[in-house]
Amino acid sequence: MLATVRFYDVVLWIHITAVVVAFGALFAYPLFLSFNARAPIPERANFHRLQIGFSKRITGPTIAVILAAGIYMASDAHLWSQSWVGAGFALLVVIAGLGATVLRKGEEQLLALAESADEPGYARVLRTLMGWTFVTIALIVLTIFLMAVKP
Repeated sequence: MLATVRFYDVVLWIHITAVVVAFGALFAYPLFLSFNARAPIPERANFHRLQIGFSKRITGPTIAVILAAGIYMASDAHLWSQSWVGAGFALLVVIAGLGATVLRKGEEQLLALAESADEPGYARVLRTLMGWTFVTIALIVLTIFLMAVKP
């Protein structure tokens, strides 16, 4: 059976696994953020430290793996002329950009507001971050759809 496994298939597996690793936790963030917001405000900071650490050490580097594997597969299969490949590439750039800017900024603001016990400020930033989290999740779902269906 291993003799029938092509290098392309291994790269596809790496690509899919990297998507799960990079973005899987984001799908739970709305629930995590909601539960965390019910805790006493000084206790909320640790969750935001975890979010920021995960983003910097896991999500960011794993996006590079997603990109490298995707470039290999599109090149190997001569798919660059397909619109779903270009759209997927563009969406990955947008998703990574949102994560590195808007989402990270919101997480850092929530951390600072939790540490300073600013409940009204925390609630305001949380609403904004939740909105951007849902936008990012929707873009991830759209990208997965394009990669799976290849319209």
